[in-house]
Amino acid sequence: MYQLTDQADIIKCTETGTFIPRGHWMWGGYQEWLMAGNVAQPAPPPYAVNSPEHQRVLRGHAWEWMLTHIQARGYDSIESCCSYINSSVQRFAQEAVAMVAWRDAVSIAQQRMAIECTDGVQTWEQLKVLLPQPEAFEWPAADAAS
Repeated sequence: MYQLTDQADIIKCTETGTFIPRGHWMWGGYQEWLMAGNVAQPAPPPYAVNSPEHQRVLRGHAWEWMLTHIQARGYDSIESCCSYINSSVQRFAQEAVAMVAWRDAVSIAQQRMAIECTDGVQTWEQLKVLLPQPEAFEWPAADAAS
């Protein structure tokens, strides 16, 4: 019956298409509806699904996901990790190889899904489970000797 918008003080009545600002006489009906245990639909994204903007947002989430993983292994950035690919320290070189392989696999999977406009994939959470997972790559033990 109601949908959130990108503005916290405005909701949309989905039955009529009316936008209702906080303080409007219809806002009380929305509050009563919430108090009855109902939940408003989420705000629509500010871009069309599968548009270039949508794909950029999803790529950004994928990059942050990979960055978080590699930072947990002690690197400042994905680029920093990848730069160790020719390192004489075996663990660093192995991590770089794994990171490059994972990064490339994620990029290829995202490109393929964007071209195919994979049905039902609209959010990062939906996409993440479809992407190659870090565990699929040959990461050395984090505490492996150098």
